[in-house]
Amino acid sequence: MGFFPEAIAAKLAGREVGAALLCFMDFRDTPRRWWTGFGPLIAGGEEWQGTGELIQIDGLEQPIGTVAPKTTFALSGVDATIVTLARQASARVKDRRCTVYIQFFDLAPGDADVAPWSTLDKPFAVWSGLMDQMTYSAQGPSQRGVSLTAESFWTNRRRPSYGLLTYVDQIARFPGDLGLMQVVDLVSKTNRWPVF
Repeated sequence: MGFFPEAIAAKLAGREVGAALLCFMDFRDTPRRWWTGFGPLIAGGEEWQGTGELIQIDGLEQPIGTVAPKTTFALSGVDATIVTLARQASARVKDRRCTVYIQFFDLAPGDADVAPWSTLDKPFAVWSGLMDQMTYSAQGPSQRGVSLTAESFWTNRRRPSYGLLTYVDQIARFPGDLGLMQVVDLVSKTNRWPVF
């Protein structure tokens, strides 16, 4: 079975199919779900808050070669609650998950029982990463904006998964463990075997 069977069936039936981006940001204590349309949306069993044209996503692309691009989410015209979140963002944002989905809609259904803009299929994740920095700007009480950068999972691919195989790293993790104390002596060491 392929991806998006309901969207494909609607398109094959000659109906107009639309799409919108949904964004889940797992802020500490206050996870948020947004979508690029207007009003609340129920999709995938979750409620997504509409931002209309107030949200902008830049750098949403697959990494090619050795480049791991950053993605920037900009939200303008935000309320004071979001600005307060941005001011206290260091603990709430850093290394928290961020996922962007695509959601298909039936814009002009052929069936009278189906409302326009009804969802087709479940949201499909098209990008996922970790949030990095959140900044805000305010020019008076009516012009407020929040910008959030996120990095894809490819950003730290050169970093060792579990640290380094060194005595200092081992002591930092497990104080008093002397298991790697002799590792330095093994560099460029030649062992002859068998010994007669």
